[in-house]
Amino acid sequence: MVLVALLATPIGCGRSEPGPSQSAPSSSSKPASAPPFEPPTARVDLLDHLEACEVRHRGLSLDLGTPSIRALNSFAFAVAASYEEVEQSGATYARVRKRDFELTFWLDPPIERDLILALRTRPGTARAVSVQIDGKALGAIRLSGTEPVVATLGAAAPMLARGRHTLRLRFAGPAPTQRAFFADVDWIRIGVRDDSSATYAAPTLNDIRADFALDGTPRRSIVLRAPGSVRCPVRPARDALLRMSLGYWGEGSGTAEVRVLEDGQPPITMQQRHVVGGEGAQWVPLEIDLGRFNRRIVGIELRALESEGGGRVVFGEPHVVRRHDKTVATPEANTVVIIIAAALDRRRIPPWGPIGVLTAVGELTRTGVAFSDYRVPTTIPAAVMASLLTGLDPRSHRVEDQGARLPTGPRTLGSALKTVGGRTAFFTGVPTTFAPFGFNTGWDRFVAYSPVRDIAAAEPIDEAARWLEKGLRRARDEKQLAVVHVRGAHPPWDLTREEVAHLPPEEYGGAIDSRRGGIVLGQIRARKVAATRRLTHEEWIRLRAMEEAALGKQNEAIQRLVEMLKRENAWDDTLLVFAGDVAQGDPPRVPYDPAPPIGEERLVTPLIVKFPAGARGGSEAATTVTTIDLATTTLRALRLDVPAHLQGEDLFAVAARQEPVVGRALTATFENRYATRLGTWLLSGTRGRVPFLCQLDVDPACINDVFDARPLAGQALWRWTFLAERAATRIDRRAAAREPVDIDPDLAAALIVWGDVQ
Repeated sequence: MVLVALLATPIGCGRSEPGPSQSAPSSSSKPASAPPFEPPTARVDLLDHLEACEVRHRGLSLDLGTPSIRALNSFAFAVAASYEEVEQSGATYARVRKRDFELTFWLDPPIERDLILALRTRPGTARAVSVQIDGKALGAIRLSGTEPVVATLGAAAPMLARGRHTLRLRFAGPAPTQRAFFADVDWIRIGVRDDSSATYAAPTLNDIRADFALDGTPRRSIVLRAPGSVRCPVRPARDALLRMSLGYWGEGSGTAEVRVLEDGQPPITMQQRHVVGGEGAQWVPLEIDLGRFNRRIVGIELRALESEGGGRVVFGEPHVVRRHDKTVATPEANTVVIIIAAALDRRRIPPWGPIGVLTAVGELTRTGVAFSDYRVPTTIPAAVMASLLTGLDPRSHRVEDQGARLPTGPRTLGSALKTVGGRTAFFTGVPTTFAPFGFNTGWDRFVAYSPVRDIAAAEPIDEAARWLEKGLRRARDEKQLAVVHVRGAHPPWDLTREEVAHLPPEEYGGAIDSRRGGIVLGQIRARKVAATRRLTHEEWIRLRAMEEAALGKQNEAIQRLVEMLKRENAWDDTLLVFAGDVAQGDPPRVPYDPAPPIGEERLVTPLIVKFPAGARGGSEAATTVTTIDLATTTLRALRLDVPAHLQGEDLFAVAARQEPVVGRALTATFENRYATRLGTWLLSGTRGRVPFLCQLDVDPACINDVFDARPLAGQALWRWTFLAERAATRIDRRAAAREPVDIDPDLAAALIVWGDVQ
């Protein structure tokens, strides 16, 4: 993400757990306060996120040879084979080895006359380059020699509208062999022919970033020649402020301006200042309130309007910060219980649905915080659990498909607590988190309950309660973490024949029963003819009734767990999480697909968090959050260090309305598809194809594609998606390589009953 965390790192690498000869630090002495922690989105330095920004100087400037340009290359995530990044004499180039070189770019404002396209290139085997925009030929430029040259092409006729366009360079000349190349391209300028006689100097990233000092005070700065600008997309929080210092580099003076742009609205000038350079020049502090743009995707534009004396306008240390720097801390917990239930439909879980038989869950909503925009990072249940335990997204922990296991590289929450002497346990009744999938590592106690065996679906919760009770009676102040993965609404359903006989509809004679429900539904999903992969109305009624009855039994186990914690006087200092893994989806699709396609109906699941002492109990948080936030929140509650680059937010701070200061785009992935949410905006697509953009608050069914109609929002969400994906794939693969699962006979039997294997 840009203006969203760019780099995900594991909770820790390796497994340095204390062995028999090592003494773990005592957990009985509580720290007075939470370890220092600032979420990656609490204070944003625009200089660190220029890859997501748009640079202009006498038109749009594309700085090739830099990683940021890859976000404009055919909507693909993989490194393009058509070019590589090289450096020559201090300049970065894109070394083009294929005949066609294509980029996507956005224009605002449109170009209605006297289009000019210029590029700086060092020819290789190419003798000419022809230029096309949106498939229309603009002309050709002859190339000669081997030294860098600036080639310019003018066209009076084309009119380029505001929004997205495609630029194609086609090189003519002998095809390169071995180490040869068609051309090295430094930068491309797309603009309108102007009256300036000055030689064009492209504002490359290396050119606009500088450490600049005024009156003995150095600052990291953005420096711009006039007329020039840098535009960075953000989604400001209600308490967001833009802070910087203005100055002038060189003799003379200039005019600096800060604007805010939004799709469909005229630009708003926030500040305009005259700055003076030369001897005695000083920094001019500037602070702008961005709260009026709360929850809207806008572009912050820093502009050098004019200058005298050939100098540059300087924007020193531009940051977006909170109005108040104090960070809210999650209350300390001695006990953390995380209950993840499979295949929950949030609309049938309180407070989003009726309480019904879920009285214990209903009680949690009165003592906890309901996160109405909780969204998991993929549609693979095991990958969701891996993100919960490691704090990493699926691209980083490598559990991206049904056949992958949790690698030994990323460290889990259980391992993190064990290193400081805490007690940890994992109880699962879901086959995809059994030992062969790698979830048994790093725990004091790991227990798996196969659906093949005649064991109650609520047993993982009851066993967790017994384990916690034993620990509380032995050492009251010892830190404890229990993670429970239960069947939830997923078959097989824990119901007797007598119980099923009283469920609607009356005189049901279909094939779905409590014991073989997963098998039957799996067989229906596997039918070759799509029209036959459907359930009848009566089957849906019976399925929902069995889900509700099974959830009622697990609800009773949650109630027993809560009563035990209260009985042992541990309820107040317990952090208790109740959430779903992957939603079952909407009809007419057959539910419980083990690897369903990416879609909000699968990604949005219930999340209720009861914080220690019932802090903020009974409230609802509308900010979009995700599974990795649970890892950060758990570490904070247990007073464990949060690694500096971990992407997760503290959910207690989010509940206290401390939202990410510039917004946070959350990307969910599965196979070659992705879906990125930022507030009500949803960008979805397939790698290498133009994405689809919709705004869910005005188009809940996401029918209307506004990707081209909302160019600022569309470009911003695409860049954020690209940068988040690239950051995830930069994780050291030696620490987290994909590991295939080894399915033994017992696991195979469990997966058959579960319905994942036919």
